[in-house]
Amino acid sequence: MSYWSHEYLLRNWGGPMVQAEFLKEAQRAFFVPRIFSGLNLFLDKAGLLPDAVDLVAKECKSKKAFLVTDAYAVRFAPKVMRPYEKRHGITFEVWAKAKPDAPIDTVMECAQRMRAFGPDLIFALGGGSSIDTAKGAWLLYEHPDANIAILSPLIPLNLRNKAKLVAIPTTSGTGSEVTGIAVISFPDGVKLGTGGALPEFVPDFALLDPTFTVGMPPELTAGTGGDALAHAVDGFMAPRADELNQAIALKVIKMVFEWLPKAYKNSNDLMPRMKMQQAAMMAGIPLSNAGSGISHALGHTIGGLYHIHHGAMVLLFLPYELQIYSKATSRYLEICDTLGIRDNDSDTKSLANLIEKIRNLMSEVNLPVSLKDAGVSRGDFEGHLDTILDQTPTDPAFYFGWFDLTREQLMDLFLCAYEGNLLDMNSEIWR
Repeated sequence: MSYWSHEYLLRNWGGPMVQAEFLKEAQRAFFVPRIFSGLNLFLDKAGLLPDAVDLVAKECKSKKAFLVTDAYAVRFAPKVMRPYEKRHGITFEVWAKAKPDAPIDTVMECAQRMRAFGPDLIFALGGGSSIDTAKGAWLLYEHPDANIAILSPLIPLNLRNKAKLVAIPTTSGTGSEVTGIAVISFPDGVKLGTGGALPEFVPDFALLDPTFTVGMPPELTAGTGGDALAHAVDGFMAPRADELNQAIALKVIKMVFEWLPKAYKNSNDLMPRMKMQQAAMMAGIPLSNAGSGISHALGHTIGGLYHIHHGAMVLLFLPYELQIYSKATSRYLEICDTLGIRDNDSDTKSLANLIEKIRNLMSEVNLPVSLKDAGVSRGDFEGHLDTILDQTPTDPAFYFGWFDLTREQLMDLFLCAYEGNLLDMNSEIWR
């Protein structure tokens, strides 16, 4: 199947042009939703001043709202809907069939129901897959003939003619509540990030209620937290990252190391839940505005093929990204400074300290440090290796990095990742 990311000009010229210093300095954009975080976002009674409910409800002229969620997060739907129904007379239709990885057929089914109902406000309630499903369905609701697989990032989506989007995360990792990208899965195992020339998929509102994340299973807490850390490191290291995005990313990195182990150990402790929810949202901002890295290209390929949690996979590949990017930039030293692990006598030792700290965190929250640990069989991995090597360079995150990797380098990287061995950056293929 052909996807927009396979297009020759975009792959070979789009990435380098977007990252060109003269274009980056000509105009800097910084897109975020209107963000509300706290325990009182869904009050049944109005207060003395307008609150989040009032501001969101102003966008619902027809009094019809469509809520996209999944089989788990639907339990929170009554709390979300009640104040809008009571205080503003808004009628909801609930669609609770979102699935992990936002399959394209599910997106299309959701859009069909959306068109039949005709809302002018869309609520996306759930993890990243539910929010991405809502984004894709929103596009097809407004433009039924759009083909998401070949939707060019150079063309505006022309959204908000029919509806606006409210994102309410129930996990703490994807950052989809603030990003301009929707990651959609296709039947051949491809997970494709899609969006238009302008980040129109950035929701109009992001509502963060930490009580929605209380009780998350430890493995989901770990995976989504790993995703947030990868987003922050990617957003900090990306060639397009500027001072504003880097400042946010550095704070997130520090927050994740402090709060993820606490959230993992006690699913009912509200403070770590609130901090990780905020960190995940914040991590999505540099990811959306500055771009991701090869950890995402590698993680998308393996995660899509073997249906392994996205956050676990991108974090697994993060040490390899840091090793490779260290050939082009010394930004990783600023991360070391933030975490207090800089070796003033050796940049190589500093990098080793950072990778060790990341892997220690992975072990602390029981995330795999190798593909073998993730349950991928050697025989199946070797049987799919050509497919993996073909698919990875077509992921958008791959060609928005510092430089391209050869097939030989990718082969070495994946073979090392299978066993959990780090790259030998002194070997011939990495010089």
